[in-house]
Amino acid sequence: MPFVGVARLEDLPPGKSMEAIVDVDSYVVCNHNGELHALDGICPHRNGPLGAGNFADGKVICPYHGWEFDCLSGEYDLNPQVRLKKYPVRVNGGLIEIDVPHEPGVQMENDWEDT
Repeated sequence: MPFVGVARLEDLPPGKSMEAIVDVDSYVVCNHNGELHALDGICPHRNGPLGAGNFADGKVICPYHGWEFDCLSGEYDLNPQVRLKKYPVRVNGGLIEIDVPHEPGVQMENDWEDT
């Protein structure tokens, strides 16, 4: 999985989150107490764009219906069995990079098939 730059570190201060789009995939990147976290950017409830929601007390909050996910674990606050996938994140030369599932711009085999 390749690391892909999504933002400058200076643009994501502690206590903030942002949406990152890589090809057609959406991620939410959070800066919680100076630690960066990257998670799936689509709420499993009604497909809300999590990067467009609020971020408070380490929780990513869906703008549609208020579902809250812990940025450390990805867990939904009311049911820890529901969780967002987390992705490795790093800072390289002041650029926030996330480790995406496949090379950007490359369609993986079976991406278009239902499984």
